[in-house]
Amino acid sequence: MRYQYQSKVRPVDFWALSMYRTYHSLVGVCNIVFAIAMILLTVRFWNQASDAVQAFLFLACLLVPVIQPLGAYLKAKAQVSVIPQGTQLVFAEDGIHVTLGDKSEQIRWDKVKGVRKEAGIVIVYTDVNHGYMLTRHVLGRERDDFYRYVEARINEYAFSSKRRS
Repeated sequence: MRYQYQSKVRPVDFWALSMYRTYHSLVGVCNIVFAIAMILLTVRFWNQASDAVQAFLFLACLLVPVIQPLGAYLKAKAQVSVIPQGTQLVFAEDGIHVTLGDKSEQIRWDKVKGVRKEAGIVIVYTDVNHGYMLTRHVLGRERDDFYRYVEARINEYAFSSKRRS
């Protein structure tokens, strides 16, 4: 089997991944609790508050649902601006063949650290912190088949390297 894709990562992809990770963690629970508490405080004290306090309450209510996602999007735009676009990725039986311009590299399956599916994005990790993001618009309907293929290759090589040890 062989899968071939051209990596195209958009700011919205990084943003979706960031929001997914935030709201599937303890930070996300705290954000939700904070937002609800601020809305309840605002409703309770709005009529008694001065203009300055009303402005503060209003801004505090916007913090989690508007300001934080906007900040995450601006960070995502900055991340996309520094990653190379148009990387050609070929996932084959012997590993991952990566081509960018006139440079190419092969990553054997036993060097691949893992694969995860998050927020519609498949991330193939080449080390603990780095990997290749393949988004829903790149993978299309092959997403689940591709994920299973990469997972099987990683497991196959991890198992065979343990047997050799």
